[in-house]
Amino acid sequence: MKTFLTTAVFFLILLLFSQCNRTGDAAADNSKDLGQSMDDMKMYHDNLGTELRNGDADNASWLLEGMDSSLQVIAATFKHHRKLTAPFEMSYQKKLLPAIKDIRKSLEQHNFPDAVKAYRLLTNNCNSCHKEHDIDEEVLDLTEPANN
Repeated sequence: MKTFLTTAVFFLILLLFSQCNRTGDAAADNSKDLGQSMDDMKMYHDNLGTELRNGDADNASWLLEGMDSSLQVIAATFKHHRKLTAPFEMSYQKKLLPAIKDIRKSLEQHNFPDAVKAYRLLTNNCNSCHKEHDIDEEVLDLTEPANN
């Protein structure tokens, strides 16, 4: 009987620790899919356009760096996806990074017309990628004042 109780306690403790480990693994696997990550990019992009329209270089630079940092994570994370024909890294390097660099350079020089021009190129490149991959989302240019 003592052996049975010891064995039962041992297995209960083992079961408890294995459940704790599974819960920890599930909590650690809290990653977003590509669509959710792109929703984040939409927020960065929209707010960046608004700050460029308002002529706020500090906030625009902060948003640009956050967007670029997140895009780098997305590029490193999404090598394959059901709608991607190539790793996202290729689109980032070819279509997004040149425009991001131009926005960054223009903001450093407080050259808002060139920053807006580069932002519009970024917007067009995002939309062309969406069309290439049959994604029904349009990225809007928020550097223009709203027509009310």
